[in-house]
Amino acid sequence: MRPHLALTLSSAILALAGGCGDTMISISSDGRIEVSVTTGGTDVDVDGFSVTVDGGVAQFVAPGGRVTLSGLQPGRHSVFLSGLADNCQVVGANPRQVQVGGDGTVDVTFQVSCTRATTGGFTITVVTGGEPADSNGYLLAVAGGGELRPIGTSAVETFVGLTPGGHLVTLKDVDPGCTLVGGNPQLFTAVAGKTLQVRLTVSCAPPS
Repeated sequence: MRPHLALTLSSAILALAGGCGDTMISISSDGRIEVSVTTGGTDVDVDGFSVTVDGGVAQFVAPGGRVTLSGLQPGRHSVFLSGLADNCQVVGANPRQVQVGGDGTVDVTFQVSCTRATTGGFTITVVTGGEPADSNGYLLAVAGGGELRPIGTSAVETFVGLTPGGHLVTLKDVDPGCTLVGGNPQLFTAVAGKTLQVRLTVSCAPPS
């Protein structure tokens, strides 16, 4: 055998041997979960829901709609439906545990049952601008919403179980030089079966 040919063959064998020692296994990520949502009852949620797999990025799914969650590796996965109105709940387990096979599709159906809505809620977002900003945050109170809650200078809190009608929202422990734009407290109206978005803007400036 010619020397240069023997060297070429030896190099090829070494390359193959090295490849055997490396982690070259590719795991299929073509698994899919088809999620469908059915709703029933009174005052059905019409705003839609969010569905996640293993706590990942949420995807929107409409009432009576479907969504495909793809790119999943084979194995056990947890599917969670959220964003339900206060008067609605999932029938059965939530989250659902499913087994995804390689290159396979699993169907998951969530049945949402709703009763007549009697309460509403607020999702309150606090935003602070200007300098110097309040260093230790605030205390947030909603009339009829229970005890005071601590909240950061840029944070979100949700209050549920509020009777329909007007509720005063108060931001306490605000540093001197900072004011709640629009007045403090502020009046917002709770609507049965809805969790409404409320934004509170705090403006700060050096004390005069």
